[in-house]
Amino acid sequence: MQRLIFYLENYVYQLSEKPIWTNTFGLARSLLAFSTLSTLLFNDIHSLFPQIKNISTFHLDSISEISIFFLLFNNLFLAKYICIGILIIVIIGWRPRISGILHWWVCFSFFIASPIVDGGDQVINILTFLLIPVCLTDTRKWHWQYSNKITSNTIDRLITLTAFTFLVAIRVQVAVIYFQASIAKFAVEEWRNGTALYYWFTHNTFGIVDVLKPIVLPLLQNSVIITLATWSVLVFELLLFAALFMDVRRRYVLLMLALLFHFSILIIHGLFSFFFAMSGALLLYLIPIGTTLNFRQMKNLKSCFFIKKYNT
Repeated sequence: MQRLIFYLENYVYQLSEKPIWTNTFGLARSLLAFSTLSTLLFNDIHSLFPQIKNISTFHLDSISEISIFFLLFNNLFLAKYICIGILIIVIIGWRPRISGILHWWVCFSFFIASPIVDGGDQVINILTFLLIPVCLTDTRKWHWQYSNKITSNTIDRLITLTAFTFLVAIRVQVAVIYFQASIAKFAVEEWRNGTALYYWFTHNTFGIVDVLKPIVLPLLQNSVIITLATWSVLVFELLLFAALFMDVRRRYVLLMLALLFHFSILIIHGLFSFFFAMSGALLLYLIPIGTTLNFRQMKNLKSCFFIKKYNT
């Protein structure tokens, strides 16, 4: 037991000298916030909350009652623009310690109250909740700033360890999301036999956009292409789960491929907000904790990320 305590104290001591509140963490928060903001901005209130005025038909539990859209159900326009204002504050990065809780409140409120939420909204709801302890321990005025704070006492070290632990929990959560996304598809016959993408691409609602149909639809007629494309999704999502156990270099390659993968979903299916939700999640998952984004080297994508203190 004494040896375990010694190793824990030594780990906390080393961690305390390594800043984990970086602008990469800030960029991920901004992407998550922009995803929800785009949904609120580009959809009218009646589409977002078609039945909320009949609030008497809802069976709300105690936690659901804190949703701003239920609290202000008589003035949904006001609730919407309050949320837009909060999300803009999150995007510009002002006072993470204050905006962190508000960010989760907005995302939770929308997730609970709107019937049109997708998987991206669910991911954001979970991640913003897990980010609350990280934001509460972030003393920066802007989340774009570099934190060079060196902790020297036990309380500060434990605070840093707490924030670090929740960032690790987020990485595990995102890994599980991709694992579940892949494994669940094996229960569907169309995914097993390699035809699922054909049905998704030709779906009336979520199918491929009209401008790409002359290019893509002929390819869907080829059984080899559609089978390989369908199975590649299953394999790639499992690979993203496995990234939890990979080194930094491999995670960097997977980050580029994953962003391209989700961007292709945006182009093909038009899922705009989903792309930004998963982009924020991928930054928190695949970029090492404590990594700072160097905007001066954006021409070289590989070197725009550099690790200030450690690889995790």
